[in-house]
Amino acid sequence: MDKLHYSDENDKCYGLAGMAITLAVCDARELLTGMDIDAPAGESVAMAPDFYLRGNPRMPAKYVWTRTLGHFRLAVELVLGNLMCRRYVRDRKGLARETADSLRALVRQDAAEHCALETDEADRLFEEAYDLADRIFRHSGVHDIAHEFAEMIAGRRSLDAVEIFDFLARRGLS
Repeated sequence: MDKLHYSDENDKCYGLAGMAITLAVCDARELLTGMDIDAPAGESVAMAPDFYLRGNPRMPAKYVWTRTLGHFRLAVELVLGNLMCRRYVRDRKGLARETADSLRALVRQDAAEHCALETDEADRLFEEAYDLADRIFRHSGVHDIAHEFAEMIAGRRSLDAVEIFDFLARRGLS
């Protein structure tokens, strides 16, 4: 999955823009604590502890599973938002079919392991997340927001969640 790696800092800025926009659209602001362009690989997006918490034995199993599935869905949406912002907005291209197919295979594997989903359920989750990200990042108004966000994070280097969502709210993504 070399296509997931950032080609340069500008690519990374657009990936973070895609994730911030996706979090705003999915109304998951409370799960982000900040973004840092200089953080080590895999740590540029800081999520709240709630995003990772699996629950405890005192919580009903259905609640834990539902929450885990919701966070898994959001993680898939974030990956697709990251990639589609980089491809649609930065590169002005579509997402290559082979990249989408590779991601679908990863989602199937992780969905089975972490959420006990069957292949058809994982495929449905992937398609819904793909369709959402596709609608978001094909919208020309989102392109302007993504360009501004990428420029802002490149200059500021790090942003906390309040700064991110204030910026997006001022541009109509609230």
